[in-house]
Amino acid sequence: MAGSLNVVGRAHQAGPSAGFTWFVYGSSLDAEAFAAWAHDHGYRLPDFSPARPARLRGWRLAFDAPSKMWGGPVASLAPSSGDEVEGLAVPMPGDARGLVDHKEGAVSGLYEALPVTIETEAGPVAALAYRVSPARRLPADGPPAPAYLDALLRGARGVGLSAAWIAWLESLRT
Repeated sequence: MAGSLNVVGRAHQAGPSAGFTWFVYGSSLDAEAFAAWAHDHGYRLPDFSPARPARLRGWRLAFDAPSKMWGGPVASLAPSSGDEVEGLAVPMPGDARGLVDHKEGAVSGLYEALPVTIETEAGPVAALAYRVSPARRLPADGPPAPAYLDALLRGARGVGLSAAWIAWLESLRT
């Protein structure tokens, strides 16, 4: 877009709150796409430098969230014993909660915040992850939207997620 959108509302007006850790596993891993989104929506780009790889055990990546923007299903989380999802643990200041809720689609009701415990090199960390709201969930997983999968792969490579995770994502190409 040529300029920033003048977005106002609860995401931009969110008051201060306690800092939190954001578990990022989807398209927000793609630094270029995230920067473009932040610019287009009038947000200052958060500092991802303290982010560290993390795993969410007992969940799987599900492609059951509809997306007009991406042209098909995008990632969400589904409980699944024995599985895990790789992503980033990103420490965020409390005043970034509105940005995260907006980016993750919680402002529109597509996604909802989910308190989780993720595993990092330093041990378990309480975090917020986001998953598609039950009322908006597709009836079944579908193949991920190709452009979305491209962004997911760029992000996974860019942040250094495991080769096994990247190979699994690659296997989703149709």
